[in-house]
Amino acid sequence: MKKPNTTKKEHSKVLDSLEGSVTDVEEELEESEEPEEKEGEEAAFDPSAPMLKNRRFFFAVGVITIALAIVGLVTTVRFCISLIGDIANQTALKNEFAVFLYPMVITDGPAFDSVADAPDSVVINAAIWRIIMNGDTEKYENDGTNMTVSQIDVESSVTALFGYGANVEHQTVGVGSNVFEYNAASKSYFVPLDPNYNTYWPRVSEISSVGELFTVTVEYMPPSMFATEGMDYQLEPDKVMVYTVSRTASSMTINSLRYYQETAE
Repeated sequence: MKKPNTTKKEHSKVLDSLEGSVTDVEEELEESEEPEEKEGEEAAFDPSAPMLKNRRFFFAVGVITIALAIVGLVTTVRFCISLIGDIANQTALKNEFAVFLYPMVITDGPAFDSVADAPDSVVINAAIWRIIMNGDTEKYENDGTNMTVSQIDVESSVTALFGYGANVEHQTVGVGSNVFEYNAASKSYFVPLDPNYNTYWPRVSEISSVGELFTVTVEYMPPSMFATEGMDYQLEPDKVMVYTVSRTASSMTINSLRYYQETAE
């Protein structure tokens, strides 16, 4: 048999086709290797990465901690200021009630459920003491020993202490050197210019309120508290009384007076 004749052109076609196949394979291999190299580059270990992450984490924690500390400090300062303010306000209020109730404490009257039940002698006595302690006594005429106070001024003082519910029947009141003599003819009282202050004085121990109605616990401190320096002071009150007082922005009035034991039971 005769061998098939192959021309040079056919040989070159075969070689070209083989060469093209080899080239394509090489390009495919190169392309498949490139992503692996990129992935390898991205997956490479970066020793600074954990450190950066830790720094950011601790920085965030530090900022939060400082913020919480500032908030806590501000809250504490506000609480202390509020507490100090409350104490100061309570002290000022106690002093205010002590001054207002001082004439009643000096009088040392009995308990009553309403001012209508309060003895006239107690009401007048406390009203005159209020004039002595708070009023402008220089405006009254005096004989060097006593000043003359009109009953109208006494009635005004009664209203300032007890409101309009108190009954007033003018009469001589007081005891010892603190007698306030009533003169019906002149409708006035003769009041000592230098009364004896060796009496009870008030120490307000507790205050509570519901709206404008205040319950005030008052300790009746004995005169020995004013003893001369060097003497032993009696720190305990002789007795304790409880007042109910209406207090508004412009005035205060006494409503009732009870013994402490009665309110405690």
